[in-house]
Amino acid sequence: MAQVLKEEVRNRILEAAEKVFYKRDYRGAKLTEIAKEADIPVALIYTYFKNKEVLFDAVVSSVYINFESAFNEEESLEKGSASERFDEVGENYIHELLKERKKLIILMDKSSGTMHTEAKQKLISQMQVHIEVSLKRQSKQEYDPMLAHILASNFTEGLLEIARHYQSEKWAKDMLKLIARCYYKGVESL
Repeated sequence: MAQVLKEEVRNRILEAAEKVFYKRDYRGAKLTEIAKEADIPVALIYTYFKNKEVLFDAVVSSVYINFESAFNEEESLEKGSASERFDEVGENYIHELLKERKKLIILMDKSSGTMHTEAKQKLISQMQVHIEVSLKRQSKQEYDPMLAHILASNFTEGLLEIARHYQSEKWAKDMLKLIARCYYKGVESL
């Protein structure tokens, strides 16, 4: 019974921390506010988490971005265009990520002052490499690496805008399909 209570308290702390980090960001969040949100004494947080940064890590750990496995899986598909490979692999991965969109936003937008400060840039870099691989695969022309960087930055921001303005799962899926269509086929495809 005591173990169940410990898990319940830990989960309440994590839920409260997610709300406060989402509202304030890492630097603006106070453990006293998290404790108040969880309806526990602030000292109890230290029973479960060494400090605020460890608590932050626990909140974002389930969504920490590493697209590498999805990119590798997509790139390993031998047939199909880049957009078809995205439809088969990437889209599902992103939908899973959007299920925890608040944690994604915390990680990408509200992590300044933590070891995750560069998470967004890491994602853009991973995506840039993926785009460069796709460009080499599909085009005989060589492009300036800045093109892949710009495309990666734009796609990442598009994904984050979907997360920030999320309305429903259907809405997110529709928006992602439209962004992917524009990304792969251009605005004129609309």
